[in-house]
Amino acid sequence: QTATAEAKKDLTPAAAAAAAVAPVPAAAPEFRPVEAVPVKREAAAPVQAAAQAKAQENVRVPAERLDELMDRVGELVIAQSRLSQLASSSSDIALRSVSEEIERLSGELRDTMMVLRMVPVGTLFSRFRRLVHDLARETGKVIELVTEGETTEVDKTVIERLADPLVHLVRNSIDHGLEPPAERLGAGKTEAGTVTLAAHQSGGEVIISIKDDGRGINRDRVRAKAESSGLIAPGQPLSDQDLLQLIFAPGFSTAAAITNLSGRGVGMDVVKKTVEALRGTIDIVSLPGQGSEVSLRIPLTLAIIDGLLVRVGSG
Repeated sequence: QTATAEAKKDLTPAAAAAAAVAPVPAAAPEFRPVEAVPVKREAAAPVQAAAQAKAQENVRVPAERLDELMDRVGELVIAQSRLSQLASSSSDIALRSVSEEIERLSGELRDTMMVLRMVPVGTLFSRFRRLVHDLARETGKVIELVTEGETTEVDKTVIERLADPLVHLVRNSIDHGLEPPAERLGAGKTEAGTVTLAAHQSGGEVIISIKDDGRGINRDRVRAKAESSGLIAPGQPLSDQDLLQLIFAPGFSTAAAITNLSGRGVGMDVVKKTVEALRGTIDIVSLPGQGSEVSLRIPLTLAIIDGLLVRVGSG
């Protein structure tokens, strides 16, 4: 305080008054480290444990390994068939018992292996929402996509091979089948056209259908195009189903002009070839003014094929 008073003597009266009013700087606060407070994680532990347990339930396996395993199972089934033939011609009871047991086990193993190859068809249907959205914007049509039976399971190989044919069929339904909004309203329909992708299992087959509520297939245009292309003779009598099957002929198209969607004569013939390569069939039902439906009947799996046993002579 004495030093401060002496310093004030050397100041002017105004400066001295300002110095008297100015606060004396306080000492810097002393910082002390805050002790870490332990966080209780008992509540989060069960959630994390459940998530880890669920993640461990699924195992990613390359598709090639499944194919190799299926080949081994196929060879095992063939060997089991040979064993059954030997056991049936033998009087050894023990051999017959072992043969029956191996036959049961190999059958269960084959069924389990086929289940491993199954994939829900919904993984295929989900790809078409973006396609329909883009085609609606390109064509100026109002389109609603409806999917049914997404949980139906099909062999993964079938799913992979059906992707391109279904793209052709959906594009064909939108371009040729569905009418523009004004035309639909004039025909007493809703402004939005509907394309339905459906799948269901029937015995050892899966049926995938593509249905639209458009104008249907014009039989007169199909016949005129077929006659001009030389596919049928002028005036040749044909059943309705045979006439509709003409649209799968190579190079066939009823489009008046070539566009990004149609008119190039490719697509439907590729669909039929792919379906037949899968040992399937394709059917068409079309009602004028009400729409069309294309149904693909495909085997559930390609892992089983028919075999023929041939014997030459008496050996």
